[in-house]
Amino acid sequence: MSRMNRMGLVGAVLLLAAGTAEAKQWKYAGMHPRGGQPSDGLCHIEATHVHTAAPIQADVLYRTHDGAYVFIGDPTPFGYEGTRHAYYGHHPVVLNVLINIEVDVDVVEYCYHDGPHYHAYEPPPRHDFEEQEDVHYYTGEYPEEYKRESPQLVRVNTVYRTWNVPRPVVTVAPPSHYRGPIFQVNVNVSAPKVEVNVGAVPARHDVIIVHEHDDDDCDHPGHKHKHKHKKHKHKKFKERH
Repeated sequence: MSRMNRMGLVGAVLLLAAGTAEAKQWKYAGMHPRGGQPSDGLCHIEATHVHTAAPIQADVLYRTHDGAYVFIGDPTPFGYEGTRHAYYGHHPVVLNVLINIEVDVDVVEYCYHDGPHYHAYEPPPRHDFEEQEDVHYYTGEYPEEYKRESPQLVRVNTVYRTWNVPRPVVTVAPPSHYRGPIFQVNVNVSAPKVEVNVGAVPARHDVIIVHEHDDDDCDHPGHKHKHKHKKHKHKKFKERH
């Protein structure tokens, strides 16, 4: 090999190495999915860190702060085994609770998960939530930012419907102070968990419970009957001062 060819080869190797060293890095803060599918699992690094893999479904599963992606979704389908907190409907998420933010004011984003779902974090302080049957309901006002971003960010539900996501069991109506949309809950008594139809129903304070079972007296074995019952139970609330 001539000296000129050797120099060209060395130059190409150096350029390749430089390109590898300068590969795109994505900054994350807090726990987040490793990839775009539940089987990819979770990264549990809490401090701000980088990966060479871009966040999947970043526009609906994450919010950004100081250039870092912060996962605010339900971690359950990704194999999360830590403490879970149950919520119902859309609610505020204070990023200060999830990551280290050196400011005295709350950095507020909103979760647009429909119906019952889980998070790894507790309801943020200084925000109005009611707890009923271990499920947290947001009872405060929804600001203009929430309404403005809702058409785009509710797409998170389309993503989660493609996964097998265990949901909290909800069998009674939301508390009367709850201001968000109501969602129909289908209860299959032969199944070990509640199935949730996340299509919104009219904004009223009841939940339609649908029990499915096989009727032993039916002339057609295996035929399912559906019986609808409306629950009107409301927990008595303490008056706020």
